[in-house]
Amino acid sequence: MPTTTAQPSANTGMITGRVTDEATGEPVSNTYITVGWQDSQLAAITDADGRYTVPNVPAGEPAPVFGFHANGYRYHNSAFDDDLNIMLEPGETYTYDFSLVMLDPEGQPEVSDPSISSETAAPGGTVTLGLTARDGEGGLSREVFAANPKFGRLVLLKPAGGDRFRAEFTIPADTPPGEYTFAFFTASNKCYVNGEFPRLTLRVT
Repeated sequence: MPTTTAQPSANTGMITGRVTDEATGEPVSNTYITVGWQDSQLAAITDADGRYTVPNVPAGEPAPVFGFHANGYRYHNSAFDDDLNIMLEPGETYTYDFSLVMLDPEGQPEVSDPSISSETAAPGGTVTLGLTARDGEGGLSREVFAANPKFGRLVLLKPAGGDRFRAEFTIPADTPPGEYTFAFFTASNKCYVNGEFPRLTLRVT
């Protein structure tokens, strides 16, 4: 069950939790966690113990939590699956644990041809991310994403003609030099996720 604990902060809060396999109770590592998808667009990833932390969640705004994992897991939506309307108070830490279930892989959407307009960029620069996505049980949803937990950001890719989706991403000005890997994934309207997440790496100079 979700619980809350106040922590000092200004105008933001934090969401933490643990992801497990519903059938076995074992932790599920490498689950991409996203908070918001049209507003906040934050991202994290679970560690070996299935735990995650998403800092800097804007207070007073809806903060739905989604969990995406490859290998046949159904994606999880805090609002749809648990009927939660998560909205933080300033300085609040909200704990949200949830489980993932397996689905028949035949319902997975198809993704291909991930792209990034440049392999290198400087802080404050902008790159364009792209992906081809189609099908999936119930048809493709609007949730076509590129997520980068190291940036802590989610990018919502928008229709760009045919089965192609694209969006620009501006590198935060305070980003230190290094390699930052984006994972590309989507969902169908019946909650299927592509079985493998293509990845591309951006080098920040």
